Amino acid sequence: MSGTIPQQTKPDMSLEKEEKQSGDHQGLSTGAKVVKTIFLVSIWICLGLFLEITGPTQKDLKLRANLNYEDVSRAVSGRSIGFFIGAAIGGFLVDKLDPYCDLMLAVCLDLGGTATIIAPYAQSIGLMWFLFVMQGTFEGIINIAGQKLVLEIWQEKASSPMFLLHFGFGVGSFIVPQIANPFLAIPKPTPAAELSNITTLDPISTTAAPVTEYLRESRIEWAYLIVALITMGVSIVFYYYQFCGKWSRNTGVHKSKKESDNDTAILKIIDPATCADGKRLFGIQVLGLLFFFFFIATGGERVYGKFIRSFAIDKYNLDGDEASLLNSVFWISYAIGRFSGFVAARWISIRMILIIESTGALVSAILLNIFADDSSTGLWVLTQPMAFFIAPCFPSGVGWADFHIHLSGLGITFLLLGGALGGVCFMWIIGYFYEQYGPLYFLYIIQAYGILLCVLAFILHFSTWGKGHRFKDEMKKEEVVEVNNIQLNFYKKSDQEKEQ
Repeated sequence: MSGTIPQQTKPDMSLEKEEKQSGDHQGLSTGAKVVKTIFLVSIWICLGLFLEITGPTQKDLKLRANLNYEDVSRAVSGRSIGFFIGAAIGGFLVDKLDPYCDLMLAVCLDLGGTATIIAPYAQSIGLMWFLFVMQGTFEGIINIAGQKLVLEIWQEKASSPMFLLHFGFGVGSFIVPQIANPFLAIPKPTPAAELSNITTLDPISTTAAPVTEYLRESRIEWAYLIVALITMGVSIVFYYYQFCGKWSRNTGVHKSKKESDNDTAILKIIDPATCADGKRLFGIQVLGLLFFFFFIATGGERVYGKFIRSFAIDKYNLDGDEASLLNSVFWISYAIGRFSGFVAARWISIRMILIIESTGALVSAILLNIFADDSSTGLWVLTQPMAFFIAPCFPSGVGWADFHIHLSGLGITFLLLGGALGGVCFMWIIGYFYEQYGPLYFLYIIQAYGILLCVLAFILHFSTWGKGHRFKDEMKKEEVVEVNNIQLNFYKKSDQEKEQ
């Protein structure tokens, strides 16, 4: 017994120390952690800018490329397909090239900005789709690399910073309608213009006709350019972190992984047991349920964010400025919801937060279908709680997962793949039903989203009832190692006394 304990504890202690250093960014001060987290939040602000600009400019994209709503929805769904691709390759990149996460973030921001500049010039659904695929691919890699950095920096305290990170997306999303609004086309308020809105063919056939049909022509390329330049500006910070601030990343991570064949083995990386501390079935259960949760949460969020402006115009005949304001107010409430999650996570269990959010989203969806189907006032009022409750679902899902299992790069990838697939499916569904059966199907799809989200949240909650959390298990392991160390020192002293 005494001979086996030293052999087991020595390598475990060294590996634990190396892992702790990698997770803590080699002992960064609290100030340095906060500063880097703020810059990471700025990346999510940029994501909100260049990914959500398609919401307020949807009608202009439709006008400029002579497309209908179904075509535009399918083109925009390219973002989710790209997100699927980015999430698939991002997990391997982050796990294999961990010291270069900052460089990944910087390069993806620049390439995403480039795709954004080109997007408004696309005159075919094929090119538009391809550009949104590129945006989604870079978004997927950014999501994995950025969230992995936050989890490494803050460890068991990562729930609040994770909400703050995704709060940035809400900030960017409510800013972008204001950036886009001065450049949107304004139709002439004439009887002829009103009649042309009855069918989808009239506006398409008259887009090449006299400019007098519009008080202001579409100049959305300038809005896309502004957003892209802001995004590229933020990338400079992460080039600095990579090449001039290497002290902030642990170069020993790559070395420690080389020393252990198990850490670099592909089968080890993709095995759910790796995330669940050897509990393969529990890992499969948690990751499988989370896949469906992210499928629903991301898909429904995309539908509301992309179609709220078009729904307000087509159903209630709101003018462009008022509809843009509604879109902005939605994203303001969305940002408030994510910030509230950041505050609440400090005092409320992430398990309860998820239940509160999903229940609130369900109640809001029911009220929207009751009061907003024929009232623009109802839409204005009820959009706010809807945005507030759906906003934190994505970071809550990540925080809930990290609470129960260790999220590696590929673990995050699997969750994001669910979100990407949900985004594709929901956008295709809303595009088809909106075009074929009318705007009211927007509300019906949101109702279905609320029901599915709430059901999955409760399944997640009760399926892990009484199973504790991974940080509690890690604390138990540390206590065992400490006991073994004490025993090791005792046996060493006993051997020395015998020799004397």
